[in-house]
Amino acid sequence: MTSHYDRLGVLSTATPAEIKAAYHAKLKEFPAHSHPDEFKAIRSAYEAIRKEGSSQSDDFFFTFRPLEIKLEPEVLNQLRKRVSDRLEISLEQLIKETF
Repeated sequence: MTSHYDRLGVLSTATPAEIKAAYHAKLKEFPAHSHPDEFKAIRSAYEAIRKEGSSQSDDFFFTFRPLEIKLEPEVLNQLRKRVSDRLEISLEQLIKETF
């Protein structure tokens, strides 16, 4: 069985632009109305190559990469205090802000 790259007539190191150009050239060489089986094989080879390239970038995008951040307890306590000081609001002020 021939590989997808062989079917399109390109090397496995070809750029996406070269692959696309070879794909269009093969479609012109084997039009769907006169070579339906070859046409389908060319399309499936091109789609497989495209999916192969996009799955690698998708895998990188969806890979879980945890963040490792260590905060000093003293800094964290200072931050909590500053936030709680700003959030203190009386019931009267809350009612005024709400309505």
